[in-house]
Amino acid sequence: MTYAADFEKSLQVGRPPNVKALFPHSRALIVSGKVVDRAMKARGKAIAMAANGRNFFVIRGALRAAQRANAPVIIEIAKSEGGQKAYCAVNYWNMARIVDALCNEMGITIPVAIHADHYGIKNDKDLAAAKVEIPTMFEAGITSIAIDASHQPDDKNLLASIDINPFIPKWAGLETEVGEIKGSTGLSTRARPCSWSAGSTPGASPPTGSP
Repeated sequence: MTYAADFEKSLQVGRPPNVKALFPHSRALIVSGKVVDRAMKARGKAIAMAANGRNFFVIRGALRAAQRANAPVIIEIAKSEGGQKAYCAVNYWNMARIVDALCNEMGITIPVAIHADHYGIKNDKDLAAAKVEIPTMFEAGITSIAIDASHQPDDKNLLASIDINPFIPKWAGLETEVGEIKGSTGLSTRARPCSWSAGSTPGASPPTGSP
C-alpha cells in the first residue's frame, strides 16, 4: 500500500468521533493521544514531542517541524495557560480548530493529538466543575487529557482521578499525576507509581521502567 493510500485509510479510521463531527471534510489527521501512546510502545524506544501551543505561531512551527521529521506530534496547553481563566489566546476550546486549519493549509499528513495538559483538580469544588467542563472540552476537539490532582494527598488524588474517569471518552488518551517528586534519588520509588496505577486502573499492568 502506498503512503497516499495509507493516509487515506488513516483519515477514515484514525480520527475519533468528536473530530469527525467537528471537521467532517477535513484532511487533518487529528488522532487520540492513546493512539500516539500505543504507536510509541509498538515501535519501541520511541518518544513523541509534546509542544506547548501557547499561540498560533508556535503551533504552526511545531506542525511544520513534525511534518519535516515525519513524526507524530502532540499539541498541548495546560489549564493555567488555556483553561477557563487562561492568559493565552489558544485554549482548550479553540486549539483543535487552530490545529485543523493549519494542517489543512500546510498539507500536514502526520498524526496530531490535541492534549489538555495538567488539568488541575485541587479540591472538591474543582472536581465538581471538572465534571461539567471536561465534556465541553472534548466536544471542542480535545483528544487527550492529563488529570492533575497531585496537589492533594495521595488518597484524594486517586479518588479524584477515579471519580472523573466516567466523564472522559473511552477512546481518549488519559494521563494522571502520581504526585510530587519523592525518593532518596529525587525520583518516585517504583512501588509508589505502580500501586497508584493499579488503584486508578483496575486490571491494568503496572508501568515498566519506573525508578
